[in-house]
Amino acid sequence: MNLTKKFIFISTALIIILSSLILSSFAIEEKDHINQALKFIDEEKYNEAVVELEEALMLIKSKADLEFVNVLFTNEEAGGFGLYNQRENATFAPGETFFIYGEAKNYTIKESQNNLYEIYLKEDLYILDQDNNVLFGQADFLDYHITSHSKNHDLFINNTITQTSPFPVGNYKFRLVLKDVFSQKTTEVIIEFTVTE
Repeated sequence: MNLTKKFIFISTALIIILSSLILSSFAIEEKDHINQALKFIDEEKYNEAVVELEEALMLIKSKADLEFVNVLFTNEEAGGFGLYNQRENATFAPGETFFIYGEAKNYTIKESQNNLYEIYLKEDLYILDQDNNVLFGQADFLDYHITSHSKNHDLFINNTITQTSPFPVGNYKFRLVLKDVFSQKTTEVIIEFTVTE
């Protein structure tokens, strides 16, 4: 092995070792919070344990995939997180308004100045026919940017879609693409519906 090959081999080995050390140092932070929480539990300091576990959960969520869950049709706009009246079916009349409820998970909560926290989500909305052809699309149909004094962990999304031109009878789909502006993570969900006379 000549000197150049030895140098390349040693450099590559150093890069691999440094990369693994950096990656493990990120993972240690969550474990540190969890271990501290366990110590607090042993000492029966439950409020302090909750704080440590919430910090660990925040770090874990920042690395998890963005999710859009519990997406369903409702009879009217939801009054809050989990406070909705689910529609019995996905059959609508021409001209009827659509109300869609969903819950965002694992979005970024960014700490800003003065101990404030920001969440910034956008949502694209598409209407597809049964063959997945796009009949209508609007980027950034939803633009949800809030600043809060608290880390809001329970986030729901109301979509209200009116039929300005009544849909012809048939089977359709809403394709909702949720985007986390700060992390650039995206996820999407399809919800099917039928328009009948």
